[in-house]
Amino acid sequence: MGKLYLFSPVGNTDPIKYLYDGSMLHICRVYKPDVVYLYLSKEMWENHQKDNRYVRTLEFLGEKLGHSFEIRIIKREELVSVQRYDVFYKEFRQIIADIEKEMKPGDKLLLNMASGTPAMKSALVVLATLAEYRFTPIQVSTPKNKSNLELEERSDYDVVGNWELDEDNAPDFKNRCEEVECFNLITLLKIDMIKKHIQAYDYHAALEIAREIQDQIDPDAYRLLVAADARVNLDWDTIEKAAKKFEKLLFPVEDMEKRTVFEYALGLKLRIQRGEYADFIRAITPVVMDLLDGICFQHCGFQVNKYCEDGKPRKWSKEKLRGTDADKILQSGYGGNFRYDVVYSTHLDKIIQKKCRDEEIKKGVKDLTSVERQIRNLAAHEIVSITDKKIKKETGKSAGEIMRIIQMLCAKIQINENRENWNSYDMMNRQIIKKLEPGR
Repeated sequence: MGKLYLFSPVGNTDPIKYLYDGSMLHICRVYKPDVVYLYLSKEMWENHQKDNRYVRTLEFLGEKLGHSFEIRIIKREELVSVQRYDVFYKEFRQIIADIEKEMKPGDKLLLNMASGTPAMKSALVVLATLAEYRFTPIQVSTPKNKSNLELEERSDYDVVGNWELDEDNAPDFKNRCEEVECFNLITLLKIDMIKKHIQAYDYHAALEIAREIQDQIDPDAYRLLVAADARVNLDWDTIEKAAKKFEKLLFPVEDMEKRTVFEYALGLKLRIQRGEYADFIRAITPVVMDLLDGICFQHCGFQVNKYCEDGKPRKWSKEKLRGTDADKILQSGYGGNFRYDVVYSTHLDKIIQKKCRDEEIKKGVKDLTSVERQIRNLAAHEIVSITDKKIKKETGKSAGEIMRIIQMLCAKIQINENRENWNSYDMMNRQIIKKLEPGR
């Protein structure tokens, strides 16, 4: 178990007043911190020099509890303007940062929110709200649960007498400490940033921010973000480790072979939604080849891989093709000069145009291979701006229209026949955002 630290400004009710613990002493009684930082303004420092009241009282408490307090004094004997919030915010922020540097994993820091001047308390509230550092704010109610209105002479403070008369020394004393749930502004702002990145389908950026506040968000939300980032990259191993229980939510297509093609196609749709048109064009070829392979097999009775040499890249085998309808189609399509080399989509297009009976498929395939021929090389080999307008100008079709052809062909070969599944990322986004909502 790690060390417990307490940072406490010291005020006029410390260490004991009205025969009860002040806030600083009461927190020490309840939580038994190992290290206690006492912040003393000019007036409190003078009290300390006069009778050592804060340290001696903590020593009495330590003897009673059988606990050793390591007491560290932060003296500010020059501090007279105790009403200036900005002074305390800057200094408390630095002190807490220094304490955190000293702390080790497993250690915990408490902040006394109830002692000191109103400006000191306000500064600590702001620090707790911004939550730059990890600590637990503690509020301590008064013994009578109302403001301390009575007057008590403090100029001649009797350290021993006050300790002996302290009613909180009774075995059945009432715990007046409360751990404060502060409005965590920084966390909420970061959650809002995460949501915006999710809505823009930028899961990597969302995950980077989520890592900063991982302890403050729903573990399932974090796991889903890890899985979403991996999903875009088809990183199945990471998805398996991070979010196996969300498999049905993430992947509407169950068959693994079909899922791979479908998820790749979904990635193309994401590129359009993010305005990444050059990446969209460059990434078309793999899914086009998979779709055309499927069409050849299911609609033309032709299994492409059976007529290829072993190894990669995939190349036609002249011997395996000899005497087939496909060989005749290819030779005819290239004027009798077909070269048995790498398998290209234009080759499969010629076979599909001759052997497929579905006119919608034939038109879709021709359009896709035309897109590749007209603009893909331009995007891959030249420094050029690729916009949706540019795609439309070069191919006669917008990115959205091209994507709809891909969706249609996926349905034709039973990769995915449910239109709603194409909104899978949006459904995933809604679930992540829902789990990010406080109180969900």
